Amino acid sequence: MVFPYCHRCKGTKDLCGLGRCPLLDRVREAVEPFRVEGTSIEGPSPPSVFVGSYGYPKLSIGPLASPTPLPMPERLEKGEFLFSRRIDEIYSIRSLLIRGKHKVNVKLSSQPGSPASEPLYEIESALPWRSRKILDSVRELALSARSVETEMLLTRDLREVRGASVDAITMPMGPSIEVKGVRVEENPKVPNPVERAVSDTDAGAVETAAELYRSGIPLEHMVRLFSVGLLGEERRRKMVPTRWSITAVDDTISNNLKKTVLDLPPLDRYLLYSGSRFGNHFLVALFPPPFRFEMLEQWQKGSLWGAGDIITDHEGPRGRSGYASNITGAYYAARLAVLEFMERSGRCGGASVIRWITDEYWAPLGVWVIRETLRRTLGTPPVELPDMKGLVEAVNGVCGMKGWRGKSRFLSGWEDSSLNRFL
Repeated sequence: MVFPYCHRCKGTKDLCGLGRCPLLDRVREAVEPFRVEGTSIEGPSPPSVFVGSYGYPKLSIGPLASPTPLPMPERLEKGEFLFSRRIDEIYSIRSLLIRGKHKVNVKLSSQPGSPASEPLYEIESALPWRSRKILDSVRELALSARSVETEMLLTRDLREVRGASVDAITMPMGPSIEVKGVRVEENPKVPNPVERAVSDTDAGAVETAAELYRSGIPLEHMVRLFSVGLLGEERRRKMVPTRWSITAVDDTISNNLKKTVLDLPPLDRYLLYSGSRFGNHFLVALFPPPFRFEMLEQWQKGSLWGAGDIITDHEGPRGRSGYASNITGAYYAARLAVLEFMERSGRCGGASVIRWITDEYWAPLGVWVIRETLRRTLGTPPVELPDMKGLVEAVNGVCGMKGWRGKSRFLSGWEDSSLNRFL
């Protein structure tokens, strides 16, 4: 059953009032049941950890680990590895990672096993001993840059586990299981920049994330650290749901990049890039400054969320005053890819990203698809146009959504020399 507002809800807002998203349930049913024997799961974690978003201020945390030996498990967290696979292959691979979950309070001590400031220490001390041990083990995994052998003790004996964990923001994963213990069976490999960032309890999370990015730490590693409360000032550290952490890292890194981009020489050309993957089709129009960014999105008939109207979000040089609530996490993933390209090319300009999604995209894979597809798209030769009129006509000739121009803030009204209304 598809409702007219599914493309705005994306399984997160319960706009249909059914309590569970029937579209996501359909995807879960397509994944084969997973058999688990006994009361423990022992195997490699990529490494990967997950913090749920329900039940605040008590959230479910735990590792993702596989009872099946996996070649180079680190690849399962990397979009560049999954990018060349089919959707069903990605689900088959990622469903091998079973998610352990255990409820703990979001306000935690700054580091595993270390004294904390008094108010947070009181909260930490109130947690059961078992929860503190699980928290410490999950944080150990979050620190690591390589796979770690992990054991999860289950709360009950299981014979079969059904239902993959699917979400519009995060990568798909296997079923979730309640755990009463987590043990890391080998020492994690912690990169020096990560060790310095976690130890620095005076620096803010924004400053720390920017330094990690400049040091070459992958985004997925930063998301893990942010999720389990290991970045930022000591008194402000707390767990953050993984789906929020992904968007927060994309937003933080791109805002930092924008500071550099705004000082770059102006782009003096009109360029159009195009690319697609998994039924996600993109056009990226770049034009002279000032910097401004918009994204247009439409889910079409037969796609995951069914046919819907065109939704948009945008910003000017001063940024946004609030969350991009229409396009949500995809907006921040796209903006990061565009700003990375502008910094790399040494030019500042405006950008319009147009995305339409077809029936090829039958199951959610996460916003990494947007980020990775746009990174590759912006690495291909563009079409160069003589002026804004030519750019708009070129977009109109290849765009897969009708009525896009009436929804664009920057590619409509280009005849008006004044840009004040755009900023």
